[in-house]
Amino acid sequence: MANTGMTRDPYRAKRMRVYFRFSMIGVGMVLIFALGALILGVGRNKSIDYSQSTFVQYETPEDSAPVVVFETTEGTFKAVLYDKEAPEYCEFFTDLVNKGYFDNTYVCTLLRSGGVTGGFIAGSKTTDGTAAEDTVTDMVNVEISPNLLPTKGALGSLTKEGGTFSKPKAGSVFTVLSDVVDVEEMHKSVTEDVNGASKVMSLFEKYGGVPNFMQMYTLFAQVYDGWDALDKIFASKMVDENTPDDKEDRNLQPDHEIKFTKVWMSTYGQQKQNGFNIPLKQGSVKIVETTSSEASSDTDSSN
Repeated sequence: MANTGMTRDPYRAKRMRVYFRFSMIGVGMVLIFALGALILGVGRNKSIDYSQSTFVQYETPEDSAPVVVFETTEGTFKAVLYDKEAPEYCEFFTDLVNKGYFDNTYVCTLLRSGGVTGGFIAGSKTTDGTAAEDTVTDMVNVEISPNLLPTKGALGSLTKEGGTFSKPKAGSVFTVLSDVVDVEEMHKSVTEDVNGASKVMSLFEKYGGVPNFMQMYTLFAQVYDGWDALDKIFASKMVDENTPDDKEDRNLQPDHEIKFTKVWMSTYGQQKQNGFNIPLKQGSVKIVETTSSEASSDTDSSN
């Protein structure tokens, strides 16, 4: 079912600033609090024990693993889908891709606060994030997996908060995450090794990301190829690039049209010509033991 243009959907451009002031928080005390709170179980979210997690997005996929290819006006990037970790959303997303829904959609919002880029929102039928007549407004349940983290290049569905008697829902618009991690501040946020905190912190230190998306989004995919195109989008200027972050009507749209010209499904076996590459965060070091799966990922990353 489609909505008309003046929708109150959460990805409407004018609401982005308010929505992401909480959820993207890439600087300051909220980021410090977020990682500790989510791992230790502070606040309304239940804690997740990451100590036994198998972080599949850093492992080289099987050849049969589903891959989505994003051809954009800034270049092409590819991402592995994790249909075992987010089965309902991956089925929903794959169905939209196969129907050509994301062809000629736009990057509608750049997530930037204090000069730090947390990522971008894409899959919008309009350049400003408002719904068009053919916008899919169907929603599916939010799925949280302990095996996926919001590190750089992770894809997550943009969610609508549930009401008193309903749960949050995930929709057709999605976010591709960049890196807001301040390593020094991150280590101040968690002083106890509870629920795998050290393991999680080491991965954010190694790859970068947006820690406070850990229990807010359905994470469902990981970019592994086409980082030049992705970084080009991350570095794009906003319409109100020089406007203060706290200005109510700040326009977060890119200052030029960024379009997904074609989005299509494939497999890793057909899309592994450049290997499986998740670049390290600049200046990062590995501070946990390397598993065999991580070792294979690191080997591919060096190719």
